[in-house]
Amino acid sequence: MINASAQQLVQRRSLAPMLVDSIRWRTIRDARLASLQEGGLLRVMLGKQPILFVRHEGTLRAMQDRCPHQGRSLSGGWLDKGHVVCPFHRFHFDPITGACRGGLTVNVETFPVHEENGVIKLGKPYTTLRIFGFDLW
Repeated sequence: MINASAQQLVQRRSLAPMLVDSIRWRTIRDARLASLQEGGLLRVMLGKQPILFVRHEGTLRAMQDRCPHQGRSLSGGWLDKGHVVCPFHRFHFDPITGACRGGLTVNVETFPVHEENGVIKLGKPYTTLRIFGFDLW
């Protein structure tokens, strides 16, 4: 007889080949992004989720607009040597990786951005179960 935890492990291993990591791309319709200057930060609401867009070295980056330290918005901050600075406690976050410089708090979630011909798309990673080539959710 297999105990419950061993049975769950067997089930998980049998599902592993069918679990697929993917990205859902969402077109961002906010005219302010087109005029975001180098070093600029802009908060955009996607549903109920605040996203902070950052223009750094000519590339548009996106990260969760929420400092993990106390949950405050990063949009009132600024860019310093390529890092977004939290306006409340001066934590520095890399807009590419989300890592906090100096490791003083946990990372901020970042999102892939695709910018082409004036169309901006934000990628939201997700994991799904794929059966017979179809994603279940």
